[in-house]
Amino acid sequence: MTKILFPTDFSETANNAFLYAVQLAKKMNADIKIISVQSNLKNYLNTTEEDFKNHINQLKETAIHNNLINVNIESDIVIGDLLLTILDIIEKENIEFVVMGTNGENSFGKKLFGSNTVNVINNSPIPVFAIPNNIQFKEESNLAYATLFNNDENTALQEMVQIADLFAKKLNIVHVENELMTNEMVETRNNWQLQYPNLTITMEKSEDVETGLLNFTTQKEIDVLGVYHRDSSFFDRLFSENHSSNLINLGNVALVVF
Repeated sequence: MTKILFPTDFSETANNAFLYAVQLAKKMNADIKIISVQSNLKNYLNTTEEDFKNHINQLKETAIHNNLINVNIESDIVIGDLLLTILDIIEKENIEFVVMGTNGENSFGKKLFGSNTVNVINNSPIPVFAIPNNIQFKEESNLAYATLFNNDENTALQEMVQIADLFAKKLNIVHVENELMTNEMVETRNNWQLQYPNLTITMEKSEDVETGLLNFTTQKEIDVLGVYHRDSSFFDRLFSENHSSNLINLGNVALVVF
């Protein structure tokens, strides 16, 4: 059984991401594990079991209100470092996807899931869905995958194609063309076209990669954008403090990062 991990701070943004996660779980026939991670013992002791249960019940009521009663939901509150806790659960419980909200706030009104989501993206061994607070799940989502036409992306592309299949949609592939492609990139593109004949490949011309992706997602009305991040300095810039606002906060897309 597929399992989705959903870390939450119970903020409005996180609650919106939870609804997205439950709808995604229904689509994938998956279970959901909710975790609330308290960074220190004081916070942990200040969070009563009754408060935690009330938060969880509110989330479950939201799922029921949206006719999502058949999704199995489990929950836990733990003390520790958020990233290390997530990585530990991923390994021990065979988690396949992480879903997180962006720009949540903790009880002190400070930004929480902005930097934490980026931290998880940078270190997660599995795909992470990053859900901005203005994004709602769509049954008929349009999906795209941003590529450098690198052979290292083969597994990510395969997983993205499988996600697109859940929505019975053709996958759009976009490459922002700001310099000439190498022979290796051309070969990879040609191999993908043979392996996945239903792909729609777009060469988006733009001097600025971030602007090119934003233009593409807007023009094509993309709802979910897949990107390959690990071991790529190119995508490091997209999730840096200066650029993440472009894709995560201003872009009207959910991101799935491989």
